[in-house]
Amino acid sequence: MEAKDLLDTRGAGVAVIGPDWRIAEWSAGASRMTAVPATRALGQSIWIAFPAAKGTELERVFGEVLADGKPRTFLAPAGAPEVPGTVLETRVTRGPSEHLTLAFRPVHEELAPESRAEQLLSALEAERRLYLQLFSSLPTPALVLTRDGQILDANPEGAKLLGGADAAALRHAVTRRQDVALAFEFAGEPPREVRAVVVNVDPVRASPKLLFLALDVSREMLLQQRLLQADRLSQLGALVSGVAHELNNPLAAIAAFGEALALDPHQADLEESAEVIRSEAMRAGRIVQTLLDFARQRPRTQTAVDLGEIAERVLALQRSALKKARIRTTVSVANDVPAVAGDPQELQQVMLNAVVNARQAIESTGRPGQIAIAARSSDHHVLVTVDDTGPGVPPEIIDRVFEPFFSTKAEHGTGLGLAISFGLVRGMGGRMWMQNIEGGEGGARLSFELPVDAGSADAAAQAAAGKGGQRLSVLVVEDEEAVRRAMALLTRRLGHDVTAAGRFTEATERLAQGDARYDALLVDVHLDEAHTGFELFEHLRTEGRGRERRIVFTTGDSISTQTRDALERADRPVLRKPFSLDELREMLERVTAG
Repeated sequence: MEAKDLLDTRGAGVAVIGPDWRIAEWSAGASRMTAVPATRALGQSIWIAFPAAKGTELERVFGEVLADGKPRTFLAPAGAPEVPGTVLETRVTRGPSEHLTLAFRPVHEELAPESRAEQLLSALEAERRLYLQLFSSLPTPALVLTRDGQILDANPEGAKLLGGADAAALRHAVTRRQDVALAFEFAGEPPREVRAVVVNVDPVRASPKLLFLALDVSREMLLQQRLLQADRLSQLGALVSGVAHELNNPLAAIAAFGEALALDPHQADLEESAEVIRSEAMRAGRIVQTLLDFARQRPRTQTAVDLGEIAERVLALQRSALKKARIRTTVSVANDVPAVAGDPQELQQVMLNAVVNARQAIESTGRPGQIAIAARSSDHHVLVTVDDTGPGVPPEIIDRVFEPFFSTKAEHGTGLGLAISFGLVRGMGGRMWMQNIEGGEGGARLSFELPVDAGSADAAAQAAAGKGGQRLSVLVVEDEEAVRRAMALLTRRLGHDVTAAGRFTEATERLAQGDARYDALLVDVHLDEAHTGFELFEHLRTEGRGRERRIVFTTGDSISTQTRDALERADRPVLRKPFSLDELREMLERVTAG
């Protein structure tokens, strides 16, 4: 009689499993007791016969028998729906080649009623404890639901959720896994976005059990929104950069002719109007430049920064919103306050965040208010304060205002402004803190301290040095006629001799003339369709006479990465359009001082 026939004649079920947990032998008794035929069992995992036992006591027993070779006996439910209530007594022994032999028999008849009940209760209690431990320890919300949405069980995370899943998704989940998106609203908090999966964990039974696994993705959704916002800002920056040249060039011409008109002694009655034209053109130019600086992506720089100028630029950007909110502003920066060491664009962002927060705080009161910006020297540092007359910060959260994503403005706030500002100030070697203002109108005060720029005094002294009163010969190279005429007009107002050229070839011809000697060259970065100001710089550099060191580049455009790199290589100063008569005078003195 063959071994297979011997196995089949035994009353007990017999199975042999290999080291990979796959069934190598499966007797007729095993098929009868588990309702799993040999054709379905052979070559498959042992867990096909004991689906409820994987990860339980049975798997542990297998490992122990393999480890020490000592036979063990245990009780376990058959696990097949075709044989409900069947409990098998199983004897496990180790055979050759690390194989395990399982001999099992039903015990519902052989055991006494008391013993059978005790064995069953023990096995069920072990299963229940394991289920509760796994279910409760899940880090994500989990619910066990009926088909109509009734909650049968919930783990601690699931208990925190409110509401229920979509009924249609629950019905479909009986036969197929469902992925659902939910939004839960908590009183006083923004809606929380949840991604969930619903799956039938007991598909064999007539009464299904649906497992609901959920993941709170509110933070991920918020980050996605911030990325989209950042992308829109990037697109806005590109748009502003594209039109900057078209705006700044005519503004430069308007400002120059307005200033020239105001200086004309024969037009005294037009002096006030001309001054308005000039000042408003300059203001518009500063706003365009501020937008460009704010939107442009560039590496961090460390230079001397005038905090008073930063404050004025930020208030210019916020002028309309502040006026609408009925908010008065003051800037108090004494003349003896030194420049600080930092990145101008980052400091502008810090100041803008501070002013926007202050404005929103005042707006929340529904009353007019005031924002006061002040700066003073403090032990090799400059202390900057931004005060508002809003409601102040609740004491219980004042220590959390710099935490990322922490906001008291619900969906109107990102919770990133102060956190970003805190990091930027730290990166520049400073510190930032928040406090409430006691007495008076109350409100909040945002303070930050930055190190003084050590070289600012020397730089200021060098900038003031020059050859004042010297009559210069200046070549203006500018392709737009109105701007060219305006630059020439202002230069003549300073008492200098001016030669103008509109194109690259015309400029090189002027420079090639034997009697041509120019003390300074005002060269536009973008000359014409075929040439740039840098090509004129290279033309002069290769001739070897040093005339390239007399160039001042002018531009009304944003400075792209390529342009910035070219300016760094040329190491020449830049005069941004529109510019005033004083700015032109200072630049000409600077370029002719060396």
